[in-house]
Amino acid sequence: MIQIKFQNFLDMFTPIIFIYIIFSLGWKNFLFFNVEFLLGMVLIISMLHFFILLDKNLEKGYKSMIFLSLFILMLSLIFSFLKIFFSYYNENITSDIKIYTLISLILYVLIRITYFMRIVYVKIHNPAFIFITSFVFLSFLGSILLMLPASTVVKKISFIDALFTSTSAVCVTGLVVLDTAKDFTYLGKIFILILIELGGLGILTITSFFSYFFRDGFSFKEAIFISNFLNTKTTNNVLSLAVKVVLFTLTVEFIGTLLIYFSIKEKNSIESDNLLFFSIFHSVSAFCNSGFSTLSQGLYSQSVRFNYLFQLIIAFLLILGGIGFNILFNFFSYIWLTIKKYFLKIFKDEDFRCPVHVVTLNTKIVILTTFFLLFFGTVFYYISEYHCSLSEHSSFHGKWIVSFFSSATSRTAGFHVLNMNTFTPITIFFTIFLMWIGASPASTGGGIKTSTFALALMNIISLSRGKNRLEIQRKEISSESIRLSFSIIMLSIIVIYISILLIIFLDPKEDILSISFEVFSAFSTAGLSLGITSNLSNGSKLILILLMLLGRIGIFNVMIGFLRKNKIGSHHYYRYPKGNVLIN
Repeated sequence: MIQIKFQNFLDMFTPIIFIYIIFSLGWKNFLFFNVEFLLGMVLIISMLHFFILLDKNLEKGYKSMIFLSLFILMLSLIFSFLKIFFSYYNENITSDIKIYTLISLILYVLIRITYFMRIVYVKIHNPAFIFITSFVFLSFLGSILLMLPASTVVKKISFIDALFTSTSAVCVTGLVVLDTAKDFTYLGKIFILILIELGGLGILTITSFFSYFFRDGFSFKEAIFISNFLNTKTTNNVLSLAVKVVLFTLTVEFIGTLLIYFSIKEKNSIESDNLLFFSIFHSVSAFCNSGFSTLSQGLYSQSVRFNYLFQLIIAFLLILGGIGFNILFNFFSYIWLTIKKYFLKIFKDEDFRCPVHVVTLNTKIVILTTFFLLFFGTVFYYISEYHCSLSEHSSFHGKWIVSFFSSATSRTAGFHVLNMNTFTPITIFFTIFLMWIGASPASTGGGIKTSTFALALMNIISLSRGKNRLEIQRKEISSESIRLSFSIIMLSIIVIYISILLIIFLDPKEDILSISFEVFSAFSTAGLSLGITSNLSNGSKLILILLMLLGRIGIFNVMIGFLRKNKIGSHHYYRYPKGNVLIN
């Protein structure tokens, strides 16, 4: 009975902790924002967790969450006490303890929220709706954090601007109405970085990652929902897949951070006081395809505009993040099995047969489409901008690297190393085309996706040849996939067209080409702009916010979330007579 009271008290105490963190970050002179109070709070919460664990009848999943939370809190306490014991008690140490204790409290709240969300999405029978609300919730939460006085250099920013910045970060777009470098403090940039990471992976992927630690109480129903979130058809080892996604992301971002750091270490002109934070921020921003930068002019800044090694690192991070986790894992499995095959043959004289069809058809389509888009995009930018924006790059290899970078970033992220105001009209239209296609399924990028474009194009070719079905490499593509691809294309065109009309009505002074470019960029979460974002009215900004959410979530997922009926026995086991409609 005592343990149940402790548990109820702790559940009520969690939102109080969150409110306390908000107040502490909002007002620097908040009454209880001191080390003694923080450590006392963490110590009390830790003791409550300890007493709760004494309950033998505690639900297994909840007990796992308590263990994980207690571990996070104890790490913070041990660090704080060691810091005090081995060092002099001065202001710098006090500041360090405050930061690490607040981080531990934020992690604690996040763990409890993910456990709560696990319960919620099991009770709601619409995983698409949960997927939608998670991004909307995260966008509004981020806007609150970015409006705190401790997050901005200026005294106050409008709610629309905060919501726009938060949504752009969560939807990994990169469109900005404020100068990230000058208008946000170090804390504000950390908030943007966290929103980018959560948005790139998806908060439900993070939930699934934490569910790996709660799997004692994991149900088959939860496995079905999480497999839907991770875009996998099987529920086998779905939690392990979530862990692989998170760990792979952190590993790539860590390697990217090191490479970026060493590529700029010798450059003294970087506009950043902390090169390590600059490297971390741009590694996360690149892999998540967000396009945010801590430089006022982005990557067009003089300090990195001609750093071609840095641009190559960013480009490959963009490609890895935009190609899709399932594709990457499948491709790496093929590489591993190939290396294993030759290793056994050379060193042990053993024959190793790889499993049949290791590389899936989906992987082949995505990789080939991505390769051709990158190749032809690079050639196109090189030819069309050779005498225009590329003219400031004197070296032969520099022009090709910048063209390659532009081809990669146009489909997925908002980075740019060329002066887009000098782009020729044909380059602008080609960039719009690349933005519209976007990245690949189950990736951190947006757009209609490479596989959607490839299926639609191959189906048109197949129909032109008189075939009544689409066959690729001795496999017949399901009619459902073909219908879905054309539906996504049609819906995207309708949404983009309506959005352009509305923004033209709200901002008639702006150029129609710039508005079209902005709308395509927002819907495809590409983040490129011709420079009109901050000049738009609040109504137009709200339209772009909605477009970014639709582009990141997927317009078809939105329709499923609100229109599909999840009722038992809702399947139609009848068919009407076929009716022919004249098309041509």
